[in-house]
Amino acid sequence: MTTDWLTIAVPLVALFEGFAKKGKDGLLYPYLDTLAKPPVWTRGAGRCYGITADSHPITVGDAKLELAEGLKVYANKCLKLAPILATKPACLAAVTSWSWNCGVGAFKMSRLRKAINAEKWDYAYQLIQKPNTAGGVVYRGLTRRRTAEASMFLLGIANT
Repeated sequence: MTTDWLTIAVPLVALFEGFAKKGKDGLLYPYLDTLAKPPVWTRGAGRCYGITADSHPITVGDAKLELAEGLKVYANKCLKLAPILATKPACLAAVTSWSWNCGVGAFKMSRLRKAINAEKWDYAYQLIQKPNTAGGVVYRGLTRRRTAEASMFLLGIANT
């Protein structure tokens, strides 16, 4: 797997995750993401695995490194579920961003994964635009994120 997908995925995810809960000292502190169901402790650019209320704060630079390492882990999991993504770096970046937000488990169970594996790229493009809700409420930020991921996915389809 080449890493050019990572140069696309990191800024894409960072744009929508942001670097929340910056303290007066400039460090990023854990916070409870109550939009997630159930709520999860999160830090930096949306990292929730291994984070608790007592996790130590980190710098923005550390959060960017943490994000890149986390996205590599997520991408590898996505590739095990949809190996064809290895041939489409922009699609891999988009799906990794989607999975970072929705979860790899959600990707595993999704129609999106099934469409990708069946190489139904137009249908997958439609599906990556969902979900844009949390707790049954449509969020403009999620709609914007899904639109950006879909645009990236479309680039990946067009470049092959």
